[in-house]
Amino acid sequence: MIITLGFYKRKPGLTLEQFQTHWRDVHGPLIAGIPGVEKYLKRYVQHHMVPSQGWPGVGPLDYDGFSESWFPSLDARKELHAMPYFQNEMIEDERQFLDMDATRVLMFDNQVVQIGKDYAGDWMEGRL
Repeated sequence: MIITLGFYKRKPGLTLEQFQTHWRDVHGPLIAGIPGVEKYLKRYVQHHMVPSQGWPGVGPLDYDGFSESWFPSLDARKELHAMPYFQNEMIEDERQFLDMDATRVLMFDNQVVQIGKDYAGDWMEGRL
């Protein structure tokens, strides 16, 4: 299981509401519309940030949102990103609402669950 976390800032000139609406109502459906998406992407979650002052003694996260994308393998992620639909539709749409220079992506393949059940295996087996 490969999980990527993408951290996003809105494109200059967009309000937070415009950013969130586009991400949720335009970009999300584009991802869901990728032909055969379930072969490549097992889970996609958008986390829309709420403006706050952060925790006492800790500054706020300087992003407007972040996403989780769960892939069955690194090869599946590479195949999805190489698809013409992804290259033509997804990348072009990202340029419409994201500050691409500020986008950051983390990728990992190992979780250490300290409390609760590790659901990664259940996701992979289709039990959730």
